[in-house]
Amino acid sequence: MSDVLGYTGKNVVITGAASGMGQAAAQLLVDLGAEVYALDIAEISAPVAAAIRVDMKDGDSIDKAVAQLPSDIHALFNCAGVPSPPFSAEETVLINFAGLRYLTEALVDRMGNGSGIASIASTAGMGWRPNLALVKEFLALDSSHSAAVEWLQANADKVPDGYGFSKQCIIVYTMHMARELAKKGIRINCIAPSPTDSGFMKILKGEGQIPDEAVELFLPSNGQYATGAEMGAPLVMLNSALASFVSGNNLPVDFGYCAEVTMAQRDDLLGIA
Repeated sequence: MSDVLGYTGKNVVITGAASGMGQAAAQLLVDLGAEVYALDIAEISAPVAAAIRVDMKDGDSIDKAVAQLPSDIHALFNCAGVPSPPFSAEETVLINFAGLRYLTEALVDRMGNGSGIASIASTAGMGWRPNLALVKEFLALDSSHSAAVEWLQANADKVPDGYGFSKQCIIVYTMHMARELAKKGIRINCIAPSPTDSGFMKILKGEGQIPDEAVELFLPSNGQYATGAEMGAPLVMLNSALASFVSGNNLPVDFGYCAEVTMAQRDDLLGIA
C-alpha cells in the first residue's frame, strides 16, 4: 500500500511547474517517486528529472519541448496559465487553452491504458453553458496556434474575457475528449479552483488591475484564499490509481462556492446555475 497513488517510477509531464499550483503538484509528484518532466517559461526549482523551457503560446516551442520528452508517458498535468489582464485576451487563450490542447494532442499517442490527463480550469469558467455554441465553434478548429490566432482575431468582440473563455474551453474540451480517450483507456479530468494565493493572483491584482473586493466576490463562505498545495493535491489525485475510473469530470475545488451558487445561496455572477 506504500504506492497507493501509483506514481513510483512513472514518467509524468507537468506544465506551469515553476510556480503556484503547478509547482506544488510537481514537488508532490517528486515526493511520490515519479520521474517528473517539468515545462515552464520560467526557471523551475523543484528537483525534477528534467526542466524544459517552453512558451505555451508558440507551437514551435512546444514541438521542441515534446522532442525532449520520453516515449512512454503515464500522466500529463496541464497547469500553465496566465491572467487577463495584464495579458491580452488573445495571449491568454493561446497560453491557457490553445497551448494546452496542442501539447495534449501531441502526447496522447505516448500514453497508454491506465494513463491520465488532468488540467487546471477555474471557477471563472463554470459559466460555460450559456457560451457553449461559441466554445464549440472554437474547439472545431484544428489544434494549431495559427488557426486559433486567426479565429481569435476574427472574433475579438465575442471574447472580451480571454481568461474566462480559456477556462470554459478547458472544461468543455475535457468533457468532449473523454469519450475518444476512453477507447484507449486514458482518463481526462480538470479542476476548477476558487481564488488561490499565488504569484498568479499577485499578477492579477497588481497595479490596481483587479481590486481585492472584486476577487473576494468569488471566495467561498469561509472567506479564505486557497493555497497552491490545496489545488496541486486534488490534481495529482485525479491522475492517480485512486481515480482509475474517473474521467470527463470537472471538479470544483472551491470549498463549496459553486454549490452555494447552485443552491441560490449567493449571486450567480458567472452563469453557473
